[in-house]
Amino acid sequence: MTQNKAVVIDYQDLVTNKDVSAQIEEAFGSHDHCLGLLLVKNLPPTYLALRERLLRLASVFAALPEDAKDKTVHAASRYSFGWSCGKEIMNGKPDVSKGSYYANPMMDEPEASKALQEQFPEYCHPNVWPKDSLPELEQAFKELGQFIVGVGAQVAKTCDAFVHAQLPTTFSPTHLQDVIQKSKTTKARLLHYFPQTGVTEGEKRDDMDSWCGWHLDHGSLTGLTSAMFVDESKDGLQEVACPDKEAGLYIRNRGQQVIQVSIPRDHLAFQTGEALQLATRGLLAATPHCVRGATAPEGDPARYATLARNTFAVFMQPSLETVVTEDGRSFGEWTKEVLDRYYDKETKEV
Repeated sequence: MTQNKAVVIDYQDLVTNKDVSAQIEEAFGSHDHCLGLLLVKNLPPTYLALRERLLRLASVFAALPEDAKDKTVHAASRYSFGWSCGKEIMNGKPDVSKGSYYANPMMDEPEASKALQEQFPEYCHPNVWPKDSLPELEQAFKELGQFIVGVGAQVAKTCDAFVHAQLPTTFSPTHLQDVIQKSKTTKARLLHYFPQTGVTEGEKRDDMDSWCGWHLDHGSLTGLTSAMFVDESKDGLQEVACPDKEAGLYIRNRGQQVIQVSIPRDHLAFQTGEALQLATRGLLAATPHCVRGATAPEGDPARYATLARNTFAVFMQPSLETVVTEDGRSFGEWTKEVLDRYYDKETKEV
C-alpha cells in the first residue's frame, strides 16, 4: 500500500480544447502505474458552495427519523431511487456501514416507453424526494449533479480524442460525449458513511474496505467530489480534517498495486467504469476502488465514534438500448447482471 499523486488537468485546458491526450493516457491508460483516476482543478467558483451544501445535507438526512427515511425507499427499483441502507451486498453481507440517496439529477421523469419502464425499473422510475422532511435536498442534489455532468462532458471530449486516435475505425470520435449528452440513465448517489464505533487499530488495520468494499463502477464515467468528514457530535455539522490519515479512498492501479488517493476539496475526480472499458477494448480500463474507515487508536475505541464521511458520485452511462458487449447485450440487459453482484434478486419485488 502506498500513496501516489493523481494526474491533474486544469479546467480551462478542457474548455479551450487544449491537447491533453498525454494526461488522459497517464490517468486512464493501461500502463501498470495508471490509476484510472483524473483530477480537475480550477473549477468554476460556484463549485465549492454546491459541494458544501449537498454533502452537509447527507448527514442531515441520515439523522432523520426512520419513518421519514422509509417514505423515500423504493424496493421495486432494487433501491436505485431514494434512500437505501443495508440492501447492498458487499463482501458477502448486507452493507450497513453507509446509506445512499439515489436520483437522476438530469430529469425527474423517465423518458422511456412503458415497456422499458417495466423492464428496467432500476433506471426508468420518477425520482423520489423527501419533500416533507428535507425539501432542500432536491435542488442541492440536482444542481451539483448537473455541474458534475457538465465537467464530465469536457473530460469526455479529451477521452474520445485519445481513444479514437488509437481505434480510428471502431471507436466513434464522439462516443463518450454522446453517452453523457444523450443518455437518459444518468444516476447520482449521495453517500453517508456512518461513524464506526468500537473499531480499533489492532482489530481492523488489515480491513482496508471497512467503509466500502472493493468494486468497479459499471457505467462509463464517474464524477466524484472529495469527501466531507463531519463530527456529528457538534452543532452546525462543520467539515473537519480526517484525523486518521489512512482512512479514505483506495484504488488498485493497472499493475495491481493498492494506492491511497486524496482528492482536494476544490477538485473533482473522474474514474472510468466497465462500460467504457468494453467500448474502448480495454484502452481505458475500469477502476477498482474501495473506502477505508477511520480506525481508532488502540485503547480508545470511541475516538472516532461521531466521525462521518459524506460524498457524492455521478454515474454517466449509456442508454438502456445501447449494445455494450461483444455478444450483443444492451446496457440495460448487462447492467441487470451487474446489479445481481450487489443486490439480492429477491429485492426486485416490492
